[in-house]
Amino acid sequence: MYTLYSQEADDLPAWVARDSSFRSGAFIVFGVRIQSSPSLLLATLALQCGPAPVPDIQRSEFAAWLRSSEVSPYAAIYHQPFSGTLVLGPSANPPLSGLPAATLEQGVFRLTLERSEGSRTVARNRPVPLGDWHVLVSGNSETSYVTVFQPAFDADPPGWFAIDSSLVIEGLLEGPEAHEIRPMLGLDGVRVEAALAGTLVMDLANRRIRLVVYRMPEPGSDVEELSIFFRDETNGRDTYSAGRFLTLRPLGNDRYVADFNRARNPFCAYNSIYPCPLPWRGNDMTIPIEAGEKYHGGGLEISG
Repeated sequence: MYTLYSQEADDLPAWVARDSSFRSGAFIVFGVRIQSSPSLLLATLALQCGPAPVPDIQRSEFAAWLRSSEVSPYAAIYHQPFSGTLVLGPSANPPLSGLPAATLEQGVFRLTLERSEGSRTVARNRPVPLGDWHVLVSGNSETSYVTVFQPAFDADPPGWFAIDSSLVIEGLLEGPEAHEIRPMLGLDGVRVEAALAGTLVMDLANRRIRLVVYRMPEPGSDVEELSIFFRDETNGRDTYSAGRFLTLRPLGNDRYVADFNRARNPFCAYNSIYPCPLPWRGNDMTIPIEAGEKYHGGGLEISG
């Protein structure tokens, strides 16, 4: 997941969806985590008592975020694992022309950004302005990533398939045969330790489908999402060749909804600066899933 931040109520559209992280002031929209101010919590909770959000509105708002946010994946110019000390600026390696010189240091208890005018503590998973640029340290103290965002960028978000209610599927989550935790890349190109949640069993296109599900943690928090990274017959044609992510919605009694209209591209589909997750074994579907986010080039090219 990736994090958007809001300081004022007007910064958030009315369709933001609350998830289990409500008490921490976090909301999930299309797999993107929004950290809001406490004053927004009651207002958003009231919204949840009304009708379900309109997917077309969510899509347009997400596209607007991709085009204009200071931490849009289209704006990223550097994204790498980080430990110890990292020198930033035009004389660094790699050189980032136009970025003010600074040094990022990871200590035992805190992150510090040193500049000529002084130093400041950096909060993990929150963007820090550096001149007109922004620096984001994501992940946790064991696995940190630094992403640098340039102030001016071009963004041409891909479109979406028309909403298809037949691709909102209810399924049963079968528990795993054995406990398994493995490192993998999330949607935002950050490595996490994901726990195998089991296999989602559902009926789709007149056949029984089984898809592997992992619990994907939000780095630096206790939020977890039951996620599927899948491939289908549209990959390399209408959708991103590496695959797409889908977050499951719980119904209770081990039953979940897989709404393929909400299938999302990993960030490497927007910008080749991000690494791509490897396909999850067992999640290649031999049918086309003509729902969710499309792809029209510009990302990290993946063959196969």
